[in-house]
Amino acid sequence: MDDSKILGLYRMRKNTLLIDIEVKFYREIFNTWDFSPELNRDLDDDLFEYLEECCREIPLKSPICIVIHLPSGIFDPQKEELNKKSFENYFGYRIRRLQIKKKKMYKDAALYASYGLLFILLATLMEHFMPINTLFSVLKEGFFIGGWVLFWELFSTLFFTKGEVKETMRILRRLQQAPIEYEYENKI
Repeated sequence: MDDSKILGLYRMRKNTLLIDIEVKFYREIFNTWDFSPELNRDLDDDLFEYLEECCREIPLKSPICIVIHLPSGIFDPQKEELNKKSFENYFGYRIRRLQIKKKKMYKDAALYASYGLLFILLATLMEHFMPINTLFSVLKEGFFIGGWVLFWELFSTLFFTKGEVKETMRILRRLQQAPIEYEYENKI
């Protein structure tokens, strides 16, 4: 879908695309099973998925703003500020988790490379210096296959998983920095 069609799916104010969320009360934004203090609550899974998908389809060059629509009878400026801070904390938490995952990914890649080289080296040594018999032949092939599988994991991690993690990080940072506004409506 081209950018003009995507942009037509969202309300726009000046140059900012608005991601609209309609809820009946403030608590509905958060996971119903999360009983941690308000500042540390997880967002509702469906809401997070919606926000993430919106960010994936809205071009990076377009600024975004999250607009939460609520009934006018529950207006509470303190809850608004608390929720804004909760959003920021939640995305910060997700970013920290992703950074830990990224470090582990690089550590795993180094292990894949080391063990892959070791297995291929062992197989090559066995090929040149061991007598040819069925047991050593199977073992040698196992080392070759294991080494190449580990190298495949290395390349998969560095060229595919790394890109996914980078994109998710970009989306989380964009959501963390997005302004949040509240609109209250009279509904009959």
